[in-house]
Amino acid sequence: MEKIILLIPGIPIVIAFLLIFVKKKEFIPKISLILSSMIALLGLYGAYYVISNDTQITGFGGLLIYNQLSAVLVPYVAILGLVIRKYATKYMWDEAGYKRFFILLNFIFASIYLLVMSNNLIVLALAWQLMSIGLYLLVSFNVGSKTAVKNARWTMYIHKGADLVFLLAVILTYKTFQSLDLATLSEKWLLMSKTSVDEPIIFVIGLLFLIAAMMKSAIVPFHIWLPYTSEAPTPVSGLMHAGVVNVGGILLNKLAYLLMLTPGVLNIAFGIGLFTAIFASALMLVVSDIKRSLGYSTVGQMGYMIMEIGLGAFSLAVYHLIVHGIFKATLFLESGALIKYARHDPNIPERLSYKVFWEDKTGNRSNRLFYLIALFTILPVLAFIGVKMVLSEEFFEFNAAIVILAFAWLTGTQLFLSFFKVSKSDSIQVILALVSTFVLILFTYEFIGLTLEHFLYGEDALLFYKAATLNVTMASSMVMLAVIMTIGWLFMYKQHFVEISHADIKPSKMKWLFYKLLAKEGFYFEIFKRSKKGRL
Repeated sequence: MEKIILLIPGIPIVIAFLLIFVKKKEFIPKISLILSSMIALLGLYGAYYVISNDTQITGFGGLLIYNQLSAVLVPYVAILGLVIRKYATKYMWDEAGYKRFFILLNFIFASIYLLVMSNNLIVLALAWQLMSIGLYLLVSFNVGSKTAVKNARWTMYIHKGADLVFLLAVILTYKTFQSLDLATLSEKWLLMSKTSVDEPIIFVIGLLFLIAAMMKSAIVPFHIWLPYTSEAPTPVSGLMHAGVVNVGGILLNKLAYLLMLTPGVLNIAFGIGLFTAIFASALMLVVSDIKRSLGYSTVGQMGYMIMEIGLGAFSLAVYHLIVHGIFKATLFLESGALIKYARHDPNIPERLSYKVFWEDKTGNRSNRLFYLIALFTILPVLAFIGVKMVLSEEFFEFNAAIVILAFAWLTGTQLFLSFFKVSKSDSIQVILALVSTFVLILFTYEFIGLTLEHFLYGEDALLFYKAATLNVTMASSMVMLAVIMTIGWLFMYKQHFVEISHADIKPSKMKWLFYKLLAKEGFYFEIFKRSKKGRL
């Protein structure tokens, strides 16, 4: 009975095939939504089965597997797919190629499910390739726009490069370990980790897989494809930023036991992730285009995710990509309404979320109630975390991961302050809201993140932290966090770099050049565009 769960990757293909024969336009989204709901239900049933029986479901000759990682990711992808399909039902109604859009959407979801549930490197490589093709077709959906087609080609160049690097890594893996089965390979890698293994070929394999993941997840210097796909339909943007861009983290989790043999690769991942997080978060604050700003926010979040993997916090990366995916999909699906209202109102628009959580309709009583809620949220949770720090040694084993999570919260605060009206009169309210958010994230991680750690990897989770030889202490992490937060706040409140162009006072040359460097996105896109000139 449980074997039916392994049919999940094929269901979107069946949906796409059925849509070919549908003639009435209104039936296209209904069929897609109804049958996609089956995937969500099967995914949830599979998660229940794996959790309750503490076992895995394998089939098709061991090519597919529904394990702990699948039990977490498949329901997430399925529910995300339902939301995107529902949103696209009306959003894409007047677009040419309505049926083609839903067919392509199901095609790319099939490749994502296949990638998550693959237990064989050849199947994984196939899903890796199909996702690139599906993404190209969706990004270039607006064939009437030359810019959209060019951006789709740039996306394809980077993704096909990732495919090539991935295939090379697969070939070397088979040549070195004589197996393509991921479960078998993981057992071999776990055994090898208990002995002293220092073979250069293993480092090369791990590095190649890391590069492939970086290219798919838009890590600097391969990030340029993500912010410049804003001409794609909004549902596609939501899918890219909440689903497709996460495949790098998914891949590295599937290969976690291999990376345990390559601490040097983990150190490289941490360094590159740190640079990506700082660089992309700074660019996000100066880019004027809302979708491109969200794109750089995603690049920064992917940098945080790679940093977490570099510290051995593989399960935290999974937790991060799910939370960030939900958050970013919401922002993208709301961006259209934000732009629409902004055209009629020179101020930042008051959306539904603003009215529900922020607008004061009853005077001081509402403010007092907000302060009480915020304080009663903050104090108990801080007390809980304080007790954990004193009484639990386990807390300190994950301190670096918690600090990295604080980095991710910083981007959330930046976006929060970008989308909501903030004035001097409600500054205390803003501070309490942001601190409450931070504390709730820590609280959630303590209850969910550590539980997820044990669910995915059990006792092996500590081996990943030991393999990550980079020593990131609590003190150094907090100093790093303070520096990044200071830079962030300076960019948010020292807006005279922009406003000073309207005044008689000229800024210093250094300040102006620094701001121009950020405003031009490091000139990276200009260099990339010129390198491809004549071939697009």
